[in-house]
Amino acid sequence: MGNVERLVESPFPARWSDNWVIDMRRWQDHLTFGRPISSGDQSSDGSDEIILSGMVISGDDLLVHPGYVCLKGGRIKEVGQERTRMEEHIIAPALVNSHTHLADGLSKDPPYAPLSQLVGPGGLKHRLLESASCEELRSSMRSAALEMLDGGTCAFADFREGGPSGVSLLLDALHGLPLISRIFGRPDPGGTDIHPDCFGLGLSSTRDHPWEWVKRAAVAARSRGMHLAVHAGESGRDDIESALSLQPDLLIHLTSATPADLEKVAGTGASVAVCPRSNLATGCGLPDISAMVGLGINVCVGSDNLMLNSTNLFREMELISKALLHDDRQVFKMCTLNGAKALGLEQEIGSIEVGKAARIMVVSASSRNMKGSRDPLASLVRRAEPSDILAVF
Repeated sequence: MGNVERLVESPFPARWSDNWVIDMRRWQDHLTFGRPISSGDQSSDGSDEIILSGMVISGDDLLVHPGYVCLKGGRIKEVGQERTRMEEHIIAPALVNSHTHLADGLSKDPPYAPLSQLVGPGGLKHRLLESASCEELRSSMRSAALEMLDGGTCAFADFREGGPSGVSLLLDALHGLPLISRIFGRPDPGGTDIHPDCFGLGLSSTRDHPWEWVKRAAVAARSRGMHLAVHAGESGRDDIESALSLQPDLLIHLTSATPADLEKVAGTGASVAVCPRSNLATGCGLPDISAMVGLGINVCVGSDNLMLNSTNLFREMELISKALLHDDRQVFKMCTLNGAKALGLEQEIGSIEVGKAARIMVVSASSRNMKGSRDPLASLVRRAEPSDILAVF
């Protein structure tokens, strides 16, 4: 590749706004997974190459080395190791947010209260959702999606209440944005129909619903080839057994899980999305991430309820690395490749590998916040912020 010493401008803005006219010409026809991305003009043969040079975090093992990444047609064409003077740029896989509730941002300053009063049946969240107009919900979700793009997130999983019409609102809010969405929908009360564009069925705690309906909804989702995600072990462990009996693909929280519970989870092969900032806000304790990782569970990370937290995964990583798991590489993997695995996207995103989709972020190592960084991976995990991002692809 020769002496590559340049960082080209991203085709996507580093800060997103609805005022941007998104030019996706080089990428449109090559992103074949997730929700299709739309834009205005659609032309070009995708032949342009983009070369990024700096400290690269590449491969499934997230190895750090000086070098370059060559992008072509929306995919990673080449990854090389090479001496570079561009060490102030960190080239890393974009992030994956494995659990969100984007519609819940109608109130971002709720009182500190027990979980049941905040998000349980009849709680503050549901009262706000019931009283909101469709435009208020759409606008809230649109803002959250733009915030995720600002924060280097390229894919996310959302639990969307409101039946098929609620999912349609979310799809409308995402229109034109280069975000890969995995939507876990929920039927209308008493029903089992889920929007056909959903990735799967998303349930709150099994204790929140009639058990017979839970089983019918799960069977209906499976019959349509959909995945199943369930909240469990958040405010107590009494719903873990029933959740496991549904054979879920993804479990959320497990803050109350015992070592024996975690062994059972590991035996199922289900992924677990942890949301520690949310758990702190609701007083539910913190998940035993170290034990989960030790058992070989695929642990991923979500920002959870937008009423309680921003979608900023850098804050999640900082908390996890400093309080729950002193392993920067594993923590970053939880927010990239592990998240991609949980959402069935590991062949396309989650790591910088030749042939994968070009979903990459370039972070400054010379910003006021990052200046003095000697370990790019540790700095990304422990102190980076969305404001340090130079470009998102």
